[in-house]
Amino acid sequence: MKLDKVLVGGRWSKEPRRKEMPVQRFLWAVSFVLFLLQPLSSESQTIRISDSGLSGYDVPIWLTHEAGLFKKHGLTTELILIGGGSTNVQALLANEIRFSHLSGAAPILAILQGAPVVIIATPYTYIPYSLVVGKDIRSPEDLKGKRIAISRLGGINEVAVNLAFEKLGLGPKDMTFVQAGPDPQRIAAVQSGAAAATVLAPPGLFAANSLGLRAFADLGELRIKYPTSVIVTTRAFVSQQRATVKQFLRGFIEGLHVYAQRKEYAIGVMQKYTKLNDREILSKSYDYFAKNTALMPLTDPVAIKNGLPPDKADAKVQQFYDNSLLEELAKETRVDR
Repeated sequence: MKLDKVLVGGRWSKEPRRKEMPVQRFLWAVSFVLFLLQPLSSESQTIRISDSGLSGYDVPIWLTHEAGLFKKHGLTTELILIGGGSTNVQALLANEIRFSHLSGAAPILAILQGAPVVIIATPYTYIPYSLVVGKDIRSPEDLKGKRIAISRLGGINEVAVNLAFEKLGLGPKDMTFVQAGPDPQRIAAVQSGAAAATVLAPPGLFAANSLGLRAFADLGELRIKYPTSVIVTTRAFVSQQRATVKQFLRGFIEGLHVYAQRKEYAIGVMQKYTKLNDREILSKSYDYFAKNTALMPLTDPVAIKNGLPPDKADAKVQQFYDNSLLEELAKETRVDR
């Protein structure tokens, strides 16, 4: 703030002193205090947004930032990559970031443990992962006791592996998780034999296929509703800065529409962030996700219920999300769902 500079070096200090009435002094003092108590506008602050991965469902948040749509709606933003869902939640709780784009597993678990965070949007509601294996894996039996590469424990990778193993007739005791980081590192781990398998969504899935790795179980075929892509913030921020949260969501909704309407631009953004140069892979990845990406990203309670841990299946789903902001925006702007 340049408040001190204005008050010290500004016009007031240079004018000859005038004798003021007590009432005038009081009114000046009240005005000055009220000015100091006003919250900073969102344009004067940098709103930090985190993203947790490099999958095709991450593209809308990248595109919204790259296209300047948050800025168009009054926000100065910084987009940073933070691997792992739980790490993103910790950053939210520490007020290091204001919004996080990640899968629903980590915030759901955090809320169950009492963390005051909330899902405010869910743009992608299906599991797009496939279990990808190395050349030595020919049957489900070959996976028993093997190392499975995931990004981090507690995220959607772990959920996807468990679902894939269940589909193959295997269980948690048949695997050993290895935290290996983003898609390129996990693909490399399977290629080298350091891990027997990993789970990948496009474009990483298609890139792995082009390298000779095989999709052993396709979870996308199951059409399971799940909060794969969500926007999370703290309940305190929603309460104290509701207008700012709605500015963010306005920008994001416009970004979703641009994503749906401008394939070439979306592919360019995907290429920039994933560092993939294969045009066919990028195009297929866009087609895979665009058809199921919501234009009005309301959270589906069925998806949240499917995202609950088995021992918490009876938890009330309403505690995990807040659709009221999007519902207000829908009424205000009549955005198509």
